[in-house]
Parts: sequence; structure tokens; C-alpha cells
Amino acid sequence: MGCASALVLAKAGVRVVVLERSVPGAEASSAAAGILGAQVEAEKGDAFFELARMSRERYPVWAEDLRAATGIDVGYRRCGVLRVALGKKMGDDFAHDVAWQTAMGLTVESVDAMRLSSLEPKLSPTASCGVLFADDGRIDPPRLLKALHIAAVQAGAEFRSGTYVRGVVSEGGAVRGVGLEDGARIAAEWVVIAAGSWSTLVAGVPLQASAVRPARGQIVELQSREPELAHVVFGPGCYLVPREDGRMLVGSTLEFVGYRREVTARAVRDLLGAAIDLVPSLADATLGRTWSNFRPYAERGMPLIGPSEIRGLVLATGHHRNGILLAPITAEIVRAVVLGEKPPVDLAPFSAAS
Repeated sequence: MGCASALVLAKAGVRVVVLERSVPGAEASSAAAGILGAQVEAEKGDAFFELARMSRERYPVWAEDLRAATGIDVGYRRCGVLRVALGKKMGDDFAHDVAWQTAMGLTVESVDAMRLSSLEPKLSPTASCGVLFADDGRIDPPRLLKALHIAAVQAGAEFRSGTYVRGVVSEGGAVRGVGLEDGARIAAEWVVIAAGSWSTLVAGVPLQASAVRPARGQIVELQSREPELAHVVFGPGCYLVPREDGRMLVGSTLEFVGYRREVTARAVRDLLGAAIDLVPSLADATLGRTWSNFRPYAERGMPLIGPSEIRGLVLATGHHRNGILLAPITAEIVRAVVLGEKPPVDLAPFSAAS
């Protein structure tokens, strides 16, 4: 959120300074699997779904603009996402997804076992049915963050790594800047809070401590000699995200354990078991890296995007599982708020006051 917002603001001629305690993308952004699952993750056609769908639609141009600016292929692929059932008939949840999304005119397809086998021959023979969301896709988050950082710098944004922000400075209900841990103050007419799971730890931010909290996710990376899948696949107990070089990301857990950045034996066992059940040939893959990080979980279930009760203080946090997906639209909203333009969506559902 910080890199994307910095890029669009700098391109609009705003002087931007990004204050980062580590390096850009060091936390959940680069650790994400990069699923652009506006449809596969949706439960209904609400304001959040529309936000996700609109952001997904911006990705083709966004990815191409970043490639043109930096030469980096950020890995955008409109590969489609499959949700798969093993050993059972299509459940009510599958039928519900197909029904409401079809009614909205979206591209969604029920698939039987034969069609599944045709789409993904390496799926388990017990794969009985599924749903194909052909417009969903994937991105490579580390490449995306590198491209965003470079493009933002090229546009004039300044990044200060190793900088610890102590709190937001405000007077008379308006923001005046931020105070740093070393006692220095940086004056600013606008401050954007894009601190992810640490957003409520910044003093002076008008949010309850529970408004955004860390939700740990663990991921296992496998390596095969060639890609095992063409689509992103959601199955019982895991999702699988393929890369062209034969890597497979197996994710992910959802754990509320505070800020304990650990990879646990139980999670690795469960993820690997679910992955092999879904694609048996993964049993012969090489075990690569494992990692964990913290998604910013918003207590009320919606991200916090837009103006706060302090004039000049803008929120861009609480995106939980969809931070990568929502980066383009969030940056566009931040830009509109700062420049006094009309946002691309109604911000009421995403207001901290809602």
C-alpha cells in the first residue's frame, strides 16, 4: 500500500517521503502468494467484492506500466483459479458461488470430474467437481514490490529505510506530520498510514488496538522440474500457486498468535499433506523455503481505506488476505483523497467510522 500510493502520488507531482523501518515490501507484501482472487474468495456481491473486482481489472494495465517503467515482469498472469472438491459432489457453497456470480454476469463455470481432469491432468483422481473462475489470476509479489519501489523512486518519491515512526503529530484536529523514534519530526500536510499489522501501534492513529491485528500465515514452497499446474487451485486444506519455473507455493494458515514470526512443524505437515492429496505428484517435489508473516486483519471484516477523523490523515490498512489484489485500487483512492478528487468507489463501507 505504501509503495503503490507513493508511486501514484509522486506521478501526480506530490512530494512523497516513505518512512520504512526495514526495506520496502519486507513484511506481508513480499511474503504473499500473489493470488488475484476477486471471485474465488468472494462470498457475495457486496462493496468489498466490487472493490476487489475493480482492482483486479486494473492489473493488466498496471503490470504493463510497471514493466515499461522498470523492465520488470511482475508475473501478472490471468491464469484462472479453480476451486476443487475431493471425493464428494458439488457442495452448496459451490452452487451458491456459481448462482450469484452468474446472476451478476461474471465469468464462472461449474466443472465436473472429466472437465477438471482436462484442465489439470495432475489433480487427484478423487477430484470430483469444482468451479472455474477464469478471470482471476496471480502475480509474483517480490517482483511486484521491486517494480513498485523502483518506479516510485523514478517518479520522485523518497524512501527512508531504517526509519522508525513513533507517532502521528496533529494539532487542532489536523495532521502536522510524524514524530520519529530519535525525536526528529517530519512536517507534512498529509500522512498515509500503510503500516499493515502494525498500524494501530503508531501513536496518534485514531483506531482501537483491536481494529487491525496480525493474522499469521505460513507458506511452503516446493520445487518440481516442470510446472505441475496451469491454474491456481484451491482445495481442502490448502491452495496451490504455480510458477513457470516449477515452483509451487502451498498456503496458507490463518493464526492469531500475536507477532510470533514462526514456521511450525504442524503447519508444514498439514499444508504438505493437503497439497499431496490434491496433486499426488507433489510428493516427489523438492522441499524449498518455508516462511510466515502477518496479514493485517481488520476486526470488522473490511479494509480501512480513506480519510480518518483527523484532517489530513489517510488510512490504507486492514486488507488481510487481499493486500496484493487491492493495491491498485487502494493507491487510486489515496491519490484521490489527497488531491481532492472523487474516489473511484464510495468510501463509506471502508471508513473507520462505519
